Amino acid sequence: MTIYSNTLRSIFAQHSGKVSDKWALYLDEYNRLFDVYRDQPVRLLEIGVQNGGSLEIWSKFFPNAQRLVGCDNNSVCAQLEYANSSISVVVADVNTDEAEQRILSASPQF
Repeated sequence: MTIYSNTLRSIFAQHSGKVSDKWALYLDEYNRLFDVYRDQPVRLLEIGVQNGGSLEIWSKFFPNAQRLVGCDNNSVCAQLEYANSSISVVVADVNTDEAEQRILSASPQF
């Protein structure tokens, strides 16, 4: 297991890509809960990605992530593009069967 000096809070503070403005209250708790998975080939589903920055931050926090999928019902999110090929966005209402199928097409398991 790698010991990381950069916490999720420090990654968030240094982030300069897409905007992520919804995390501040959760950073330390997410870091505590997810730190043991940092080296793992995780598959993460984030519901509600807004401006897309949180997916970039997760990709820095989980350097070996196999798949990071964001789902948002805002059609503007369809325009989000990422240099990291492990990141994808599904634009759909997460409460629908259509969204479930599209999410599972992006990653068959989480």
